[in-house]
Amino acid sequence: MTAIKAAQQLLRTADAVLISASNGLSISEGYNIFANDTAFQRYFGKFAQQYGITSILQGAQALLPASAHCEFIHQLHKYMIDDYQGSETFRQLKQLVAGKDYFVITSNADQHFQQNGFDPQRIWEVEGDFFDVKMHSLEWETQQRACQDFIQQYADRQLVQLELGIGAANQLIKAPLMRMVATHPQWRYVTLNLPDEISILPVIQPQAIGLAGDLKQTLAQLVREN
Repeated sequence: MTAIKAAQQLLRTADAVLISASNGLSISEGYNIFANDTAFQRYFGKFAQQYGITSILQGAQALLPASAHCEFIHQLHKYMIDDYQGSETFRQLKQLVAGKDYFVITSNADQHFQQNGFDPQRIWEVEGDFFDVKMHSLEWETQQRACQDFIQQYADRQLVQLELGIGAANQLIKAPLMRMVATHPQWRYVTLNLPDEISILPVIQPQAIGLAGDLKQTLAQLVREN
């Protein structure tokens, strides 16, 4: 059985899917908060010229004058939400989890899970989002509790932890979730990433499948062979 078919079988028979996602997922749909690319220049060229800002992440964290910061966030909303049309990457992901109970843990701050029809009550944005960065707000704490309830509900059942585009050294989401898989023998772990970013703890190797390659293409393959 190929790795793709094995992963597809795990997803098909799982009681639930715990999705974890970071920048690699956003990049796969064409949104790179680290890049000084064509889209950045189109939407934020003014800030590059006036303040030397060369990426969305830098602009969001920069100590800009209050009026400039508000304008930057306005442009960011236009780019990330108002002009956003959804993506094939997310359509494929929705197809993969169709009919399954799921929860999403993400450090992406773009609200694209919500924009693509994922239930806001099933999402924990662990670093907030660009438009509400109050990390310890009531809403954030509610998201965290919902995640904990989901994990408890499926602690002794067949759950797939589906990891999408999280860097090998990530300690915020990847490392804790791999350790969690290690303590749940019935859980399985499937990670999609570029070859040099695939990293699996030795202790969960028997429970894990690593799918190396372009994330969008891998998702498409999982759906196509489903």
